Amino acid sequence: MHNNHYNLLRLLFAVAVIFSHSFELLGFLDPLERLSSAMSAGTIGVCGFFILSGYLTAQSWSHEPRPLAFLKKRALRLYPAFVVASALSVLVVGPLGASTLHYFGEWSPYKFFADLIGLRQPRTPAVFSGSPVPSVNGSMWTITFELRCYLMLTVLGLCGVMKRRWAVLAIALVVNFGAMYGAPHQRGEEGLALLGVSGFMIWFASMYLAGVCFYVFRERIPLCAPFAVCALIVFVAALFAPQIVTRLATSTTGAYLLFYAGQLQSPWLAKLRTRDDLSYGLYLYGWPVTQLMAHWLPSIAPLLAFACVTAICVPLAFASWRLIEAPALRLKRAMAPRGRLAAE
Repeated sequence: MHNNHYNLLRLLFAVAVIFSHSFELLGFLDPLERLSSAMSAGTIGVCGFFILSGYLTAQSWSHEPRPLAFLKKRALRLYPAFVVASALSVLVVGPLGASTLHYFGEWSPYKFFADLIGLRQPRTPAVFSGSPVPSVNGSMWTITFELRCYLMLTVLGLCGVMKRRWAVLAIALVVNFGAMYGAPHQRGEEGLALLGVSGFMIWFASMYLAGVCFYVFRERIPLCAPFAVCALIVFVAALFAPQIVTRLATSTTGAYLLFYAGQLQSPWLAKLRTRDDLSYGLYLYGWPVTQLMAHWLPSIAPLLAFACVTAICVPLAFASWRLIEAPALRLKRAMAPRGRLAAE
């Protein structure tokens, strides 16, 4: 087992997303977003996922810089659980919240399979008509951007950029500058497209490349308590600043805090390490379970909904990990060179 707490951090990020959706799908603002007017707990969780993903996949590429093997490993991590969660969302959750009596008559299997291939949020007939976000699984919208980030890293690797750390930093700075001004303020917006690239892609790529930079400069970045305290102060202050400042702070001081916490050595933290990574399952099933709860119990308090949804999703995530994700990861490890495990 790796001597870090990245599984625990991913778990916290997934819980943060469920926390935000427990408010959003009941018609309330996330408490952090209401206080800061800049970023919700769920948005911080998603940013954390992308930053950590950039770090770990850069590590994976450095261990085995072969594009086909790299993409096969990434596909094994994303697709199996995504396919199952999409099928359950469309075939089970969708009919339970359908706004039409002819749900399956209006449902398009062709669109369903196209969405699976692109790792996109599944399209369905009208569902959850009274919901603030009438979607069968709104969490899935970010997964396709994760896939695009993997493709971006593959291109950078093939072009030799990953061997030149200063070139990686230069690209990350340019993309972060674009994200500061071009990223959308909320999911329903498109943001400012640059060179044909959507504002959301630029934003997610900025977080992902921040993680890549922390990997390629890992030996030159001291992770210590005094710097972490300063980073925490700056990050918290940035939450109450204009969004341009918040975005810059997230990919810099926020990323620093993430990797400091991930590498922190403590006996009590060591006890929290687990081989079971429930974060992906929690992320995939949190939205549909919350949507059903908000549909059936519209007057439930958001915090109570959050507690109930988390309790329901933990066994779903555990089943996803043990029955789908872990077996796929064993295939991924079998592809690694002898005596070497590829990073996740």
